[in-house]
Amino acid sequence: MILTCPECSARYVVDPKALLPNGRVVRCAKCKHSWKEAAPDKEIPIVDAVEEETQPTEPDSGTPSPEPEEAPKDSQENDQADGESQDDDEFAIRRARRKKRPRPIPKGSNLPALQNHKHGDVLWGWYGLGGFIAVFIACFLIFQGTIMEIWPPSKKLYRTLGMEDNAADSGKEAPGPEIPLEEQFKIADTKLSKVRNNRIVTLKVDGKIINLTDRTLTLPLLKISLRNDRGQIVREWTFKASVATISEDEDVAFSTSLPNPPDDATSIRVTFATNTP
Repeated sequence: MILTCPECSARYVVDPKALLPNGRVVRCAKCKHSWKEAAPDKEIPIVDAVEEETQPTEPDSGTPSPEPEEAPKDSQENDQADGESQDDDEFAIRRARRKKRPRPIPKGSNLPALQNHKHGDVLWGWYGLGGFIAVFIACFLIFQGTIMEIWPPSKKLYRTLGMEDNAADSGKEAPGPEIPLEEQFKIADTKLSKVRNNRIVTLKVDGKIINLTDRTLTLPLLKISLRNDRGQIVREWTFKASVATISEDEDVAFSTSLPNPPDDATSIRVTFATNTP
């Protein structure tokens, strides 16, 4: 026999004999609701043996026997009136549930494969470290000249590693020994003249510079020194030639002037600005 809870509609399989002769107060095991269930009709046959799958749950301890003895008619009405207030006559009906077995995973199910992400991260980390070291060494070798210019102490490191300390390694022409300017240029045809304009006397110096080498050179600054009869410098100044460079075997003219030269100046000397007087 199947009972249905009027509150939560839970269904239970119950032995009809447990409700004889006058019904029983039953309680839902799910929502704990209690109600009076009437006895089954006499026309419905009562089966002694119930199938294994639909066996009713055992009533709780303290509940009356499933086949109670018939009470006298005088006490039946009292039992029905006091049935709901008597907790001993109540019993909980537990739902007959089948144990759910875990469904086996079908063969070939599309499950995600576990990947060893940690191993991949470590591998890429080693690749990155190797690439960084390779780039650092390449820059250290290619830009040797620039590194030595920016950081002079690196010259000692290159020398320790057996690398030549010259500009040829950095793509520049190695500088040769410094040649004195007097061996590269010659100052010739120096002429002095004084020009008077009203009360202002201007000293004018003309001459030319000759290139003594077989290559084009950059012209240095020229310096004029005026000295007195004791050889002391009374006035000097520097100036640039009319051009910046001079080709091989070429001569370049220069000219400069000084207004109101010192009266005690007796000699003049034309040199290069890098030379000592």
